[in-house]
Amino acid sequence: MKYIYALFFLVGLNAFSQSVTGIVMDGEYNEPLVFANVLIKGTTTGTTTDFDGKFVLEVDPGTYTLVFSFVGYDTVEITDINVDNTTKENFIEVTLLPSANQLDSVVITTTSKRNSEASVLNLQKRSVTLVDGLSIQSIKKSGDSDVAGAIKRVPGISVQGGKYVYVRGLGDRYSKTLLNGMELPGLDPDRNTIPMDIFPTNIIENILVKKSASAEIGADFTGGTVDITLKDFSFNPTYNVSFSAGYNPDMHFNSNFLEDETSSTDWLARDDGLRDLPIDPNLDLPPALPNPLISAEEAAVLTDNTRKLNKTLAPIKTSSNLNYSFAASASNGYKFKEDGEASIGYLAAIGYKSQTVLYEDFFRGNAFLVPNTDGYITNEYDLNQTSVLGRTNNYVSALLGVSFKNQKNKIGINYISLLNGESNAQNLERQSFIENPYFGVGSTITYTQRKLVTIPLYGKHSIGNGNFRINWKVAKSNSTLNDKDFRRTIFETDSDQTYFQLTPNTIAAPSRTWRDLDEEGVVGKLDFELDIDANSFTGKLGLGASYIDKERNFDSKNFDIFYSGNSQVLEGNPNNILADENIWVQSETPFEISDGSYIQGGFERTNIYFSELDNTAYYFSAELKFSDVIKVVMGTRFETFSLRYTGEDLFGTEFNREKFIDDKDAFSNINLIISPNEKSNIRISYYKTTARPSFKEASTAFLVDPVQEQIFVGNPDIQSAYIDNYDLRYEYFGKKNQMFAISLFAKQFEDPIEVAVVSENTPNDFTVVNNEEATVLGIELEVRKNILTTDKLTLNFSANGSYIDAKQTMSDAEYESRLVIAENNGETIDRERELQGQSPYMINAGLVGKLAESELEAGLFYNVQGQTLQIVGFGTLTDVYTEPFNNLDLSISKVFSSKKVKKKVSFKMKNLLQDKRQSFYVFNDKREELFSSYSPGILLSLGVSLEF
Repeated sequence: MKYIYALFFLVGLNAFSQSVTGIVMDGEYNEPLVFANVLIKGTTTGTTTDFDGKFVLEVDPGTYTLVFSFVGYDTVEITDINVDNTTKENFIEVTLLPSANQLDSVVITTTSKRNSEASVLNLQKRSVTLVDGLSIQSIKKSGDSDVAGAIKRVPGISVQGGKYVYVRGLGDRYSKTLLNGMELPGLDPDRNTIPMDIFPTNIIENILVKKSASAEIGADFTGGTVDITLKDFSFNPTYNVSFSAGYNPDMHFNSNFLEDETSSTDWLARDDGLRDLPIDPNLDLPPALPNPLISAEEAAVLTDNTRKLNKTLAPIKTSSNLNYSFAASASNGYKFKEDGEASIGYLAAIGYKSQTVLYEDFFRGNAFLVPNTDGYITNEYDLNQTSVLGRTNNYVSALLGVSFKNQKNKIGINYISLLNGESNAQNLERQSFIENPYFGVGSTITYTQRKLVTIPLYGKHSIGNGNFRINWKVAKSNSTLNDKDFRRTIFETDSDQTYFQLTPNTIAAPSRTWRDLDEEGVVGKLDFELDIDANSFTGKLGLGASYIDKERNFDSKNFDIFYSGNSQVLEGNPNNILADENIWVQSETPFEISDGSYIQGGFERTNIYFSELDNTAYYFSAELKFSDVIKVVMGTRFETFSLRYTGEDLFGTEFNREKFIDDKDAFSNINLIISPNEKSNIRISYYKTTARPSFKEASTAFLVDPVQEQIFVGNPDIQSAYIDNYDLRYEYFGKKNQMFAISLFAKQFEDPIEVAVVSENTPNDFTVVNNEEATVLGIELEVRKNILTTDKLTLNFSANGSYIDAKQTMSDAEYESRLVIAENNGETIDRERELQGQSPYMINAGLVGKLAESELEAGLFYNVQGQTLQIVGFGTLTDVYTEPFNNLDLSISKVFSSKKVKKKVSFKMKNLLQDKRQSFYVFNDKREELFSSYSPGILLSLGVSLEF
């Protein structure tokens, strides 16, 4: 509630009157143009742009023409700016270009339009690196509520698991996520990237994906850097409120929904303590032995602590709710002087979202290669599991920002808090065939609580006449992840389910797991920029330094539940396991064995580690323009990177701040930009990057996940990978947001890092290895075309596609394990295979139509990514590939405007094709047994937003 109070307190601050506002950009360097002149034509009324290139002109109702000018740049006139009582603010974005003849002025006349898509396209056009972007205007058209849903529409972007971004098809380790140019701490112990569904779209201005390097960007990326730009405060008071509700016929108001027992604060994306561990994990629990083998006091310790655990082990069957969301924001500013030289502004935003998912057809299978009756080796199931899965996700977001600026300085601070609580409950049936044949029924319950808090402080300063600039940023961030009381129970039974028993020797015992991740991060960045004007060229020089310090604490506590005696008395009901009458109590009769449930476990010594990361960088860059046609951008970045590890390996060896990685590298980049005319660019670039292991990968950890039944084994010998990158791109920018671009890229990997099976005898044990070289070749195509443009109707088409060929040279062990299988079947295999996580193709397309007079807009959006190598096989374990998922969305919106309030009603339909999410085992290039499958269904949503 404190965020809501703060929001409404800020609403009461001073508001500007009716005005014309905007920003003036330097078309040569793609940055705000400081001290540009803004004049109302035919009058002496005017102003100059501030440090951010922004301006404010308070005017009376009427129609105006504004003149924008700066020494040495073409003058631009914006006509037909209409200010009336129904318009609070006219926002204009203008780009001034250097004059061909700086002694004369060229007047370019156009009309006023606010268009954020044009802003992002202009940024792409003027950028010194390869950039693709998505404006908030485009996001609103498609109706996406979070960054994960929106960013998949950027060329070359795919989203895995609805959260994790892959750029140019490369796995998550090859992408980096930034917030306003600052790196964030991790939010998932098993991932390198940030889950993008935690970022709501109501707090962002745009999303930029940088696909080539510059000296100012950290070198640890290869696919691309995703930079989420937060909103800045507005010139006029702006208040927004929105609400939406979503309905999936397959999932909502369904009486088969499964959930965990909820705490009083689950709806706020945090547990109130219901799922906290009630036992001291350091406690040495005694075994369940009769007296006098252990004393009565020791036995009582075991009994009392077993009773402390939450007794609910089975999901609760109930009816599922709708999806719904709420968001509100307020922004305003205050001018200290009449001439507007200094001002202070604020932005506040809160958001809430609840999503409910039900999969009644969730399937998971494990398969091995085994000889058949003819001697050939074929793929056969070892395990089949079908389940009903219920999932609830709650999200809470808050953004508070304050900034002060005058003509030469800007200082700001933001507070961002993002919370996510995810609950999963499933009832399952499973059958094992090969190693430990059995039929089982059971359930799992999980709850994960994520929190990210970051406080970035930044400053921009212009010295003298603006030719020298200083930019600095500092951010303190903290991320926490708490897996709270993961519960897993499976009873062995027969196909007719005539009996139920716990069999730890065949099936793992019922378990309870708590895992905690706490990561602190401090990021600092200092940049100096100097404009230069020599006889043969103009440009600017950059010099800077950055520092990243991260510390991660991770620990895991696990308790297995055993039953002494005949467990069939539990009748297959997980909730009977810890019922008071079924808890083990030591008999008073000597050597008499008691029946009942008891626990064993505590801290897992190999599941506890502390890691420290230090990354210091110094860099130099030069942007040199030799003519209107040729620009060269080059830079060098020197980085030192170290990772220290504290923990214990499986054999009991302890490590205390052991330095597992110690890299010192120089990374160079060069970009050549040829502009045959104002509308087109040819870009040629080379840059070197790296991919570094994550905290858990460069470790000796032995991380057990009892719910997924997987084990991850850290590799202290893992080393960083290095990549040479080459890009060639042609881009053409037409009128009214039309554009065409085609890109070719190549990446050569040295020591690429991949997740691999430890051995064919342990199919669920994974580790990371440095494989031999890999090569990625790709092509990207993007087009935006106005099919129809009239005063009443516009129809716009946009599409982008990527085709990528990725080849990985297998290690000797992997190749030999596959060769044995192939030779047994009389076949041959190649030494190369596809790169893990690489999608061979991605396609996005959209068709948007708008009726201007009625402000009715409709859009149809399609995206798909190709078959992707999900799990790399080894020996008798075959590869697993995800199938293409064809997604088609429809969005319709209608705006109702009045003098005080702008209302917008939107209707959306997601996954119109009702495709399934599936993965298959692939053997000898043939799709075989199903690995996983579920049906997302079709989602219908209705939303209302108010702007006043």
